[in-house]
This record gives sequence, C-alpha cells and structure tokens, in this order.
Amino acid sequence: MKVVFLEPPAVTERTPERFAGCTYEVYHFADLGNLYPFTMLHNEGVEVDYLDAGLDHDDEASYLEKVLASNADYFVLHAVVLAKPTDLYWIKKIRQHRPDAFFLLHGPEATRVPETYIGQDERILVFRGEVERTLVDFVMGRDEGEHWGQARWDAEEQTVKSYGPDPRGYVKFDDLPLPARDHPALLPYKERYFNPKYKGRPHAVMLASRGCSFRCSFCVPNAISFQREMEHQQRNDGRKPPVKKASPERVYEEFKWLKEHGFKSVHVADDQFLWSKKRTLKICELLEPLQMEWGMLSRADFLTEEPIVEALARAGCVSIDIGVESLQQKVLDAINKDLDVEDVYTAIKLLNKHGIRPKLNIMFGTTPQETPEDIYWTVKKLKELPITNVMFSIATPFKGTPFFDFCKEKGYLIDESDNLNPMGKAMISYPSISNSELEELERYAYRSFYLRPKVVVDRLKRIRRPKDLITDLKVAKQVLLH
Repeated sequence: MKVVFLEPPAVTERTPERFAGCTYEVYHFADLGNLYPFTMLHNEGVEVDYLDAGLDHDDEASYLEKVLASNADYFVLHAVVLAKPTDLYWIKKIRQHRPDAFFLLHGPEATRVPETYIGQDERILVFRGEVERTLVDFVMGRDEGEHWGQARWDAEEQTVKSYGPDPRGYVKFDDLPLPARDHPALLPYKERYFNPKYKGRPHAVMLASRGCSFRCSFCVPNAISFQREMEHQQRNDGRKPPVKKASPERVYEEFKWLKEHGFKSVHVADDQFLWSKKRTLKICELLEPLQMEWGMLSRADFLTEEPIVEALARAGCVSIDIGVESLQQKVLDAINKDLDVEDVYTAIKLLNKHGIRPKLNIMFGTTPQETPEDIYWTVKKLKELPITNVMFSIATPFKGTPFFDFCKEKGYLIDESDNLNPMGKAMISYPSISNSELEELERYAYRSFYLRPKVVVDRLKRIRRPKDLITDLKVAKQVLLH
C-alpha cells in the first residue's frame, strides 16, 4: 500500500499558498495541512511520498511522469479555494491513466463543496473538517463502514452523501505527531526553505494551536483551522469549534527537534499563538536556552505587558505580525475586533524597545462604515509610527464565511467567482467606497508607505544575500505594480 501526497503545478497564473489557503505564494514551504496526515501514515508503517511541484519546479509533463511512476494506491490533495482549478484539472488528468486509484481530498473548499470534487466517482472521497484520524483510519481499514467525517458518492441513492462527524471529537494537539520534516521525500529540499523576515536558513513553519476564539467578522483563518471551523459551524448553528492548544512542553519539543535537525529559524503560524500569560511565560522559559530565531502572529492586546514582551525577546522572538486591520476605532468596533486601538501603539512601543520587529496587517473594506477618508487617515498614521513593515490587503468575502453571507445579503458582493486575490482585487463595493476605490487605495497605501527613504534603507540593510534582493524585488513588483 502506498499513499502519495500531491502539490501539483498550478494551472493558474500564480501558485496558491495551500497552508494559508487565502493567498498566493511568495516563497514555498511544505504544506502543514498535508504533513500531519502524511506523518501519521508514515508512523503507521505505510509507504508515503510527497510530490511537490513547488520544490522540484516541475512542469506538467515531468510532474505527471512522477505521479504515474509512483504507482500509488491513494493520492491525497489538500483542497483550498484558490487551488480548485488546479486540483480539478489534475484529478481528471491522473484519472485518465489511473482509473483504479483513490483520491482522498481534505481542506476547507472540499469541506464546503465536496460534490464539486467527487462528481459521480466512487473512488474520490472527501474528508471534512479535521482529518488526521478519519483519513488515516480509512487508509488503514479501521473506519469499519462508519465513514465518519466523509463525503462520498452513493451509487444507490445517486447523490453525494455526507456522513456525521467523528464522535471522538477533536484531536488533542499534544497527541499530534511532530511533522516528519526529515522524511526522505522532504529532506533533500530542506535548504530551500526560507522566509525573508528571518536571517536563519533553513526555515520551518510550525503550529502550536488550532482555531481562534475571537469573533472578527471578516476573518479567514489558516486552512487547517478554516476546514475544522467550517465543518463545526455547519453542524452547530454557526458556533466556532473549541481552540486546541499545544502545551508549553509540546511547543518546546518541536522547537528542540527543529534545532537538532538543523533548522535555524521558525515561524509559528497559529492564528493566535499567545493565550494566557502563564502559558506564554512558560513557553518563553523553555525556549530561552535554545536561542532559536523565531516569530509569530498575535493580536496587539496580548503584547501590552512588558514582562511578556521582554520574555518573548529573551526566548529568541525577533518578529511579530499583528492583525490590526485599521487604526480607526470605529472600524475596529464595527468588525467585532474587540480591540482598543491604543493597544496597537503600546504593543509597537514595547516590541521596538525589546528588539522585536513589528509588522502590521491592515485590511481595507472590512465594513461599509469605512470611508476613503478613514483609509487615508490610517495610512498617514502608519507613516508616523516607528515601523517599516506593513501588509495591506482588501477584505475578501470567502465562501463559507459570515462575511460572505453578509455581503451577499446586503448586495455588496459584485463578484461571486472563485477568482479571488486579497492583494489587489476587490470583490465588494459599498455605498461609501467602491470596488475600484478599494483597489486604488490599496495601491496608494503600498506606494505611500514603502516608497520612503526610511523604509527603503531599512529593507536594504536587511538584505544578506542576492536571493533576498530577488525576493524583495518580486514582492515589490506584486504589491507596488499590480
């Protein structure tokens, strides 16, 4: 028995970033959405492989050759909306040569519309929501006909049938294995993993929790959290699933493993990594002796106590992405951000004091209450702050989110296609601000903020190798010239 995990060449102009699920790649890393079931099957003694066109730079012909040569019994795809055209294309193409193989799909888009992928093919199965146990149990022959969490074609009823959720509930995070980044299918590519925010290479992306308990109306979490959230909300009147957090000891265990295996920097990609003060300080205490370079995402209101920021700095944290969205309090209130804008300024001050680089994520169009004047004011205020890194995007109503339902109900949605791009394309138009204005304001924000001597000099100072410059130029082309 052999299971092959696929990341095929994109048929779209740009390559979707499958782990985030809502954007396109700037740099590539192995998808954690696939790495967890990949590792669990490997630990069960199953022969697994990972065919990643992004790492091998495969064209269509060479990738198909590898897929067919693998002679796999099962092919696994992590299906996100931006990869839908690619996944459907490759399922059809591989099926022409391998009518006997199973395709096992998981991910937020397969969870939302399993029938789109399955059609009438009894050998295409979708595993909804959290998949580590259900997908592995199916491959191992342990599902005993229950089909928990699955969607599959029912030939007798002539329909795609969805089965109930796994009664065992959600996986405890500490019960998940450490991703098998040292597997022979992945190890040859280790030196290619990087993130321009960090000096150390090779670079690893890791998770220490699943889910977020906050109620921001516009939010699309990472794909692992999104698929479990979507499944849970469909069956529980829109309520979010419980957050599952790694213990401090589990966080330390993964950091220690990464250091022992030659990784030099880590990005903790949780939607919200910091929770209780006690847990945060314990994690920092454990990580401090390792002195690894790392960073994370966080809300500003978890960074307003100096002992926490100081502990993070001592533990090796060098960069924090802060989800801010706007510096106008009325906008934050309208989108249920539950954040005092003063906390943003406090967090920036403390991070700079302790040598941690703040990066602010700003999103335009999260509410019809926002006006062009609000956006101009936010950009002006950002330029006054002691920061040199901001990501601007346009609020995008992804299907399966409350924001999509709200925009559709109110008539704000002008494009219901899957041709999404938060970095440049507005799918919404408000009475207060049109889609074309949103797109122009995003371009204005990037140019106004980044084309300043202070910011240009800062970027140049952080270039350590020619490849960094190439990456910066690619990013600049995408965000300044789109």
